[in-house]
Amino acid sequence: MKLPNVFRQTYSSTAKLPAGSPKLLSPLTFCIAAVLLVAVVFAIYSPALNFQFILDDHHFLADPRLQSPGHLWEYFTSYVWAQVPGGPMSFYRPLFALWLRLNFVLCGSSPWGWHLLSIVKHVSVAILLAWLAWKLLRDRVAALLAATLFALHPAQTESVAWVTVPDPLMAAAVLCTLLLYLNYAERISASRQARAEEFKKNSRKQTRGKSKGNSSGLPSTLWMIASAVACFAALIAKETAMVLPVVIFALNLVLPLNRTASEKAGGFRIRLFAAIRQTLPFLGVTAVYLLLRVHALHRQFSSLTQHLPWSTVLLSAPATLWFYVKVMLWPASPHAFADPTLADALSLRTVLLPGLAVGCVLLALAAGCLWLWKKARRDLPYEEAARIQRALLLGAVILVLPILPALNLNALFPGDFLHGRYTYLPLAGLALLLATSWRLMNKGRIAMLCATGAVAITFCVLTAEQESMWKDDLTVYKVANQNAPHNAPVAQNLSRARVQVALLALDEADGCDEAMPVFQQAAQQYPQDWFAWAGQGECFLKLNKFPQAEEALRRATELSHEPRVKEEWEQVRERMGLQPVPPQ
Repeated sequence: MKLPNVFRQTYSSTAKLPAGSPKLLSPLTFCIAAVLLVAVVFAIYSPALNFQFILDDHHFLADPRLQSPGHLWEYFTSYVWAQVPGGPMSFYRPLFALWLRLNFVLCGSSPWGWHLLSIVKHVSVAILLAWLAWKLLRDRVAALLAATLFALHPAQTESVAWVTVPDPLMAAAVLCTLLLYLNYAERISASRQARAEEFKKNSRKQTRGKSKGNSSGLPSTLWMIASAVACFAALIAKETAMVLPVVIFALNLVLPLNRTASEKAGGFRIRLFAAIRQTLPFLGVTAVYLLLRVHALHRQFSSLTQHLPWSTVLLSAPATLWFYVKVMLWPASPHAFADPTLADALSLRTVLLPGLAVGCVLLALAAGCLWLWKKARRDLPYEEAARIQRALLLGAVILVLPILPALNLNALFPGDFLHGRYTYLPLAGLALLLATSWRLMNKGRIAMLCATGAVAITFCVLTAEQESMWKDDLTVYKVANQNAPHNAPVAQNLSRARVQVALLALDEADGCDEAMPVFQQAAQQYPQDWFAWAGQGECFLKLNKFPQAEEALRRATELSHEPRVKEEWEQVRERMGLQPVPPQ
């Protein structure tokens, strides 16, 4: 006897449904495993508690807007680097500034406290990712798998051990936005279903379910408002969050979360207008963000840090994307810094081969997602299949979209625009895709768990090794220079880090004997580096060589315009009996 299509589909769905995770992981076991994961993350990153402030940390620690209260409004009316003369106007991040202010309130200038809060922030993002995976997949093992791969990935060391990186803060707000929006969609869907059932029960009477529908409307609206607020928080944490409205739009266009009967029966045009309607709150907060940003950047949307031709930017895109693919898929060595990948002309090595490699990866990603998409539709009931398809869609867009702003090289630092931290949020998308593939697996689940365990152990070892490069400025740039020997900004910063270490050694008896060659070499390589000239001036003073000290300090004053350097220069001139420096 041949079964009708509907019955055959139901029978197939029941027969092919993958075994649920409760058989592998009970709620109690899941909680224990989650606590162990958190403990492992803290254990791996515990050496960072003894690390120093590095790189941009010093500028933020010296920012009076962050050191003292009363500057809250300035966070929203000025850009991040407003306290640094000549700082780039590209970055408008009030929430990031608020987070740094909170660090000052709780920890003062203690590196230990700042690093502890950075680890807590990273763990919080992993928990939010696990929550999102559970909400979409209803699988505890999948949620734990996503959080494990994300939290232990070696590329995250840059965003955790360096305390003034905004990516974890933005990622937390992005995940909150999606979780709140999914709650809103569930409330709307449940409300419509309840009204439909009530209408069926009272089809011959006056409908009495209106009050229930209205009473559930307010909480649903509040969920949407909360999601839009979280979206705004993500935007003012880092500019990359501007991809969020696109994510919400794609989610509603491809897999509407709360379709009405007309939308289910309608075609693409109806889905398109419904998707636009659902995206409007997020477009609204994005418009508010852009207005605030333009005001803070003095009526500019952004300022260019370099002026590369668009042909160079486009030709450099394949190599840039291939760098980020290697960061995510092959983190065997640190990728915090890299040699520039600029391409001025079409060539096999710099354009075609990286483009082919990226194309193959994207093709494999698309094929895998399509296969999982069809498998979910074929093997699972509609609602469960729709949740898993949403996980696939969200994982894919979170993996791909946040990388695209990093292709605009004219908005990044000249010569040093490739950084592993830009993959922080995309790695959440990759982890979600891997968790979804686990959820749909019929056979080989134990093998995949074993493979995941082996990868996690490898990640722990690599993370512990790569984390050590962030302990101080000199170590950061030594490792960076080894991995990127043709990166000019890294080489210059390494020279400056050596000068700073030499300056600290001047108080010792033979400090000048060791420090002077460092200062002279740095001044010869980088004549515009005032630190090297100031160091020479200090040494000449200690050696009572006043003419040489006066010349070195004069050069340092001209280059830096630092009041303390100028004051020391004037004191040397006074001791030499020279005329005072005329005021400028």
